[in-house]
Amino acid sequence: MKGVLRRRRSRRRSRTRSESRRRLVSGGLEPVERLVAGLSVLLAILAAGTTGYVLLGLDVLDALYQTVITVSTVGYGDPEDVGGRYQLFTIVLILLGTGTSLYTIGVVIEMLFEGRLDDHVRRRRMQRSIDNLSGHSVICGYGQVGRAIAAVMADAGTEVVVIDRDPDVGPEDRFMVLGNATDDATLRNAGIERADSLVLAMDSDVDNLYVSLSARALCPHLFIVARANSADALPKLQQAGADRVINPHLIGGAHMAAAALHQDAAADGEH
Repeated sequence: MKGVLRRRRSRRRSRTRSESRRRLVSGGLEPVERLVAGLSVLLAILAAGTTGYVLLGLDVLDALYQTVITVSTVGYGDPEDVGGRYQLFTIVLILLGTGTSLYTIGVVIEMLFEGRLDDHVRRRRMQRSIDNLSGHSVICGYGQVGRAIAAVMADAGTEVVVIDRDPDVGPEDRFMVLGNATDDATLRNAGIERADSLVLAMDSDVDNLYVSLSARALCPHLFIVARANSADALPKLQQAGADRVINPHLIGGAHMAAAALHQDAAADGEH
């Protein structure tokens, strides 16, 4: 089992590095991250431009003013008797500053028109609400099994926090943390250390096994219920720290077989 977990950690680190490289190369950052990056670069260009003009002979206020009107393409004109170095520096500043300004403005427009800003604000508010929860249940995986579990627990009056990596499955009436449950940071965002129970309802036995180990290390007193998709996974999940391991396929099959074998009782139950 230790060898499997080591390979799992290695694959996860490799996948994280490759995803980070893809995001940087393809521009796949979230809009808020792109906005922060654009503003940071723009501020750095303003600081560099101001410093450069000061070195070229302007005082600080004039240098800042000249940098702003250059980057914004307003351009009221240059001071008299400027030299070649001044002109070259201004050309570079225009090329860098104008492109960065247009990029940042484009990100702001994208966020406003696509509702990304509202979504970001909503998630921040939801995270603050999750941070105030205690004694709740965390459900990893919001597929068919996870949805059914969440509905039953909510009907019983238990606060539920769902973890899933797919933003499109977000339940509007539940707390949700978007991310990979195999990451400790995601589990902490869901309040795993204050939770009363953890339900692992993911399709992958390997993911359920890994999260069970991580959650048990983070919170020894946590009650963990794990889904097993194969018979071989049952003892491994128990060894990984799960208090209860359930195979929904076996249970569903047993109920269907019982209904077929006891037709009269099933018919009476329907009436």
